[in-house]
Amino acid sequence: MKKILSGALAVLLAVSAMSFASCGKDDKKSGEFDESNIVLSFSAMSDIHQQVGQEKVKDKLVRALDYAEELAGETLDVALFAGDLTEDTWKKTGLKDQPDYTTEYNADIAMLKTAIEEGIDVNETGVFYCLGNHDTDPSVLGDVMTEMPALFYSQLGEEFFRIDTADSEPAEGRRHAVVNGYHFLSVNPARYWTLKGYEKSTLDWLDEKLSTITKESPDRYVFVTAHPPVYETVNGSCATTWGDADIAAVISKYPQVVYFSGHIHNVLQDETQISQNGAFTALDCGSVKYTGWMNNVNDNLIKFDNDVGTRIDDFSEGLLVQADGNGNLRVQRCDYVTKNVIKDAWELSYPQSDGSHLKKYDNESRKANNAAPVFASSSALTVTASGNDVSCVWQATTDDDMVRYYTLTVYNVNDTKKTKVKTFYLGTFTYRYDRVEDMPESESWKFTIDDMKKYCETYKTEYTGEYYFELRAVDVWFARSEVITALFSAAE
Repeated sequence: MKKILSGALAVLLAVSAMSFASCGKDDKKSGEFDESNIVLSFSAMSDIHQQVGQEKVKDKLVRALDYAEELAGETLDVALFAGDLTEDTWKKTGLKDQPDYTTEYNADIAMLKTAIEEGIDVNETGVFYCLGNHDTDPSVLGDVMTEMPALFYSQLGEEFFRIDTADSEPAEGRRHAVVNGYHFLSVNPARYWTLKGYEKSTLDWLDEKLSTITKESPDRYVFVTAHPPVYETVNGSCATTWGDADIAAVISKYPQVVYFSGHIHNVLQDETQISQNGAFTALDCGSVKYTGWMNNVNDNLIKFDNDVGTRIDDFSEGLLVQADGNGNLRVQRCDYVTKNVIKDAWELSYPQSDGSHLKKYDNESRKANNAAPVFASSSALTVTASGNDVSCVWQATTDDDMVRYYTLTVYNVNDTKKTKVKTFYLGTFTYRYDRVEDMPESESWKFTIDDMKKYCETYKTEYTGEYYFELRAVDVWFARSEVITALFSAAE
C-alpha cells in the first residue's frame, strides 16, 4: 500500500492534531473492548444489489441480516448499507430519455424494501444508507442522478428514516442520524470513476457536521459512510477509477471518523480491508452479493491466470460493529454463507488525543512488521507430464497471515541459457477460507506444452522442451517468499 499523506493533507492533520489535543486523555478509561458493556451494535454491509426477479439475491440479504442479529445476540440498533442497494436498471439504453424511467427503479427499490423488512424490524432497527454507482451512475443517467436520493426517500417510506435528526437531508443525499449517542453521517459523490467526485456543497456539509459533533464528543467515534473507498486506504482503493480523494481532505481533520465504504467487492479475509493512516480509520464492508476483486493480483488489475472467478456468487460477507461503554469498538467480519466469524475481530480503542488509537492498523507499520511466507525445508516443486499436459504441484507455504497468490515463472532452457517465457499469477482462493488454518496444504497448476511453444514464439526464443521453474508465495502485504525451483524436460 502507498502512503496516503500528501503535503497538503499533512497540514490538515497537523491542524487536526492540535485541535484534538485540547481534549485531554481520560486515563481512567480502559482502551480494551468490554464485551459485558456493549452500548451499540450495528451491521455494516455493502453491495447488496437488490433486483426484481432475483429472489436468491434477496435471500442473501435476509440471511445476512439474520446472522448479524444472531451474532449481536439481540436486535441490531442500526443496519448500515454502504451503497449499491439496487442492481442495474441504470444500464438500460436510453433510460435517461424515458419519462417513466423511475418505473424500473421503483421496482428494484420495492424489492429492497421487502428484503430489508423481511430481515429486520425497521421499527426497532434503524436503517442507514448511502447510494452507490449502481443506484445513481451519472455516466448513463446524467442530470437524472440528482433525482435518485429523493426517489429512494419517497419509495422507502418514513419508517426507514426514523433515526434521522432534524438537520438530516435524505432527499438531497445527505443523512445525519444519532443512535445511542453515536452519530452516523452519509454522503454521495456526484461522479464516479474519478478521484474528484464530490460537489463542494456536499463536502462543506460534511465538514460542518463533523466539526460540531467532534467538539461536543471528542473521545467518541463518528461513523461516516459513502460508496467509494477513500483513495489509497483499503486494498482496491489505489486504482484511480475506484477510489475517491475528495473526501479525504475533510475527514482527515477528524481522527474520530470511522469511514465505511463498499464498491470494490473485496474479501474481508484480507487484512488490508482495514486501514489507519494517522488521520482516520477506513473500513471496507465487503459485499453481500458477490466478490470480484480477488480475481486481481493488485490495484493495477493484473488478472490471475487460474480461474478464481470474475464474480463469485456463492459468497457473502459484511461487518458487525459494536461499541462499549468506554467508546471502544469491536469489528467482527462475518461470513454470511457459512454463518461464521472470519478470523479475529478488529478492535479499536476509543479516540485519544495522542492519536494512539490510529496506530494499530497503520498500513505502513503493519507492512514493515509483516513476515514473508516461508516454504518448509522439505518443500519441493514437482513437475510431471501426461501427453500435452504439464502439472505442477507444491506444498503450500506457511505465513503469519494468508498467502494471497503464487508466482510461477517458467524459463525455456537452451544449453546453459535461460529465457523467461511466462510468469503465471495463481490465486489461492482466500475468499473460501474463514481462518488461516483452513487453507489447503498443497497447491497446483497445469498448462500445456503447446502453450509453452506459443510463449517461446512470443519471446522469439527457440523452443527446446527444457524448462526451469521458479515458485514464490506472496501474502496480502506483497511480501515474497524465497524461491523453490525445478528442472523438467518435455523434449520430444
